[in-house]
Amino acid sequence: MKILFPYLARWKAVNWTRYHSILTQLAYAGHEIHIIQAPKMSSEEANFQDIDIDIPENIFLYEADINSKFWKRKWPLDKLAKKGYYALSTYGLVKKIIEEKNIDILLLYNLPHYPLLSIKGCIKIFDYADDYMDMLKYEMGKLDFALLLNLGKRLLEKMMREANITFCISNVLAKSAKGNVYTLPNGVDADLAVIGSGKSIKQQYKKPIIGFIGSFEYFIDFTLILNAARLLPEATFLLVGSGRKWNHVANKIKELSLTNIFLIGGVPHAEIFKYIDAMDICLNIFKKLPISHAACPIKLFEYLVMKKPVISTRLKEVEIINNDFLFFADTAEEFVDCIKKIIKHGSLAQSYAMRGYKVVIEKYTWPKIAEEFITIAGKHAGKK
Repeated sequence: MKILFPYLARWKAVNWTRYHSILTQLAYAGHEIHIIQAPKMSSEEANFQDIDIDIPENIFLYEADINSKFWKRKWPLDKLAKKGYYALSTYGLVKKIIEEKNIDILLLYNLPHYPLLSIKGCIKIFDYADDYMDMLKYEMGKLDFALLLNLGKRLLEKMMREANITFCISNVLAKSAKGNVYTLPNGVDADLAVIGSGKSIKQQYKKPIIGFIGSFEYFIDFTLILNAARLLPEATFLLVGSGRKWNHVANKIKELSLTNIFLIGGVPHAEIFKYIDAMDICLNIFKKLPISHAACPIKLFEYLVMKKPVISTRLKEVEIINNDFLFFADTAEEFVDCIKKIIKHGSLAQSYAMRGYKVVIEKYTWPKIAEEFITIAGKHAGKK
């Protein structure tokens, strides 16, 4: 099948998303993938930090042609304004690619994509991948008001109803979704998970090594991580990733004189398993926001496929995923207790990790998720 994906960021970027994983798997399976990416932009967001990575031959990249002066200028509600402008500006290109390449599926995933639903010639999939209303509320900041939020909610519902298929990333989101709804979770590429690959990294730090992988964004509870590091000075805390909160976290570490925390920065996706391998305990730490409760964290499956014990905050979707293989903590004191318990009872921690590994291999690998994506889409394309 031929799939068109108007991506609202850079494709060859530090941030490796669910779309990179699903579409790359589909490309390996022989499907033709066409991706429109946003122009380069100076941004602290990991999905705009370009890196050089290889992509399959049947993934074709297009650069959106938009007004560079508008794109480079800072605006009120800058992120929202640019995403909306970008989506409108790509309308003609999306329509052209659909017609010229005989596209079967148009994959959309955010509110600015709404105008693209009116383009005919293929089936439309809306991927409900985050709590967009909670995200909208955060991005609006001080301009948060009920009228705009209500408009966003109505637009979200229209997108779900007008799309041929709505995929929800979590059971929590699926409960409130409209239209023709399927749950399609996140996962992991088990082939990249090489046990022992992080030996040289592990040798650089004092043990135990407590690790975090992910975006440095507003929904991650770095205060909780830093407080746990303060209470456990004998342990090393290894934080891998980048994003808008990276400088804030770096400044807080310096302010608190925490010498046992190391910020690695963003690394290519293929490298993250080396860092996970070097970790003794992995952290799935979120602030308790609606977007967090609805998340299906990729990092969780990446930790588990490496057979690592994982400590997580108590989140609705994570508790649904859990089948007695996670340790939970919501305070710094609980965190320290969990860490000490894992270190003291190694066999218990390993039994948790093995249960998690088996569940991931059975249910949460990208090849299986990509196969489910194309199977469901194919049925609807056949009806068309």
